[in-house]
Amino acid sequence: MMPDVTQAEIGRRMYHVHREKRVEHAVKLMQQGLGPAWRSLKVEEIGILRHVLQCTWNKIDQKQWDSIPFGKMQWDTVRKILSHSEGVSPGCNPSPDAVAEIKKILLAL
Repeated sequence: MMPDVTQAEIGRRMYHVHREKRVEHAVKLMQQGLGPAWRSLKVEEIGILRHVLQCTWNKIDQKQWDSIPFGKMQWDTVRKILSHSEGVSPGCNPSPDAVAEIKKILLAL
């Protein structure tokens, strides 16, 4: 038998799944756009990049997010985003200031 799950909990889970898919798509576009340069990122850095993008996705309007040209992102832009991720790890989110800076970087693309 299925446990009772509230509509709010289902909504929260759907939100997280949607966010993960949108961020995963963005990361794939970045990887394709950067080509061989992408391979110089460490696995941990890619994880942190995903994490800060998810936190930033929460703060960006959906239409704005969809218009960000992730596939044209330059290497120095990826580095700039990562420079705002000090102390970030799974379970430890970037500061609101860092998210605001990453949002500015993304919306300037």
